[in-house]
Amino acid sequence: MKTLNEISLYDMMAEDIDVWIGKNKEFGYTLQIDDERGRAIVDEKGIHPYAIDSLADFCRSFLSSYDKINSKEVA
Repeated sequence: MKTLNEISLYDMMAEDIDVWIGKNKEFGYTLQIDDERGRAIVDEKGIHPYAIDSLADFCRSFLSSYDKINSKEVA
């Protein structure tokens, strides 16, 4: 199993993966990334809320740019 430090954007683009997020009862958030067979390849617990907020902002920014680029190609 990989840690968040060991998985790359390349890994995430190259695999058919699912992402699950939840609240950790003790602190912060949990993040699990599963491969195409449903096996966990990352299972992190206790992620700081600021770190999750930063990841969410990154994802929103990526999706906004991606949608803008693709909508121009369709039009």
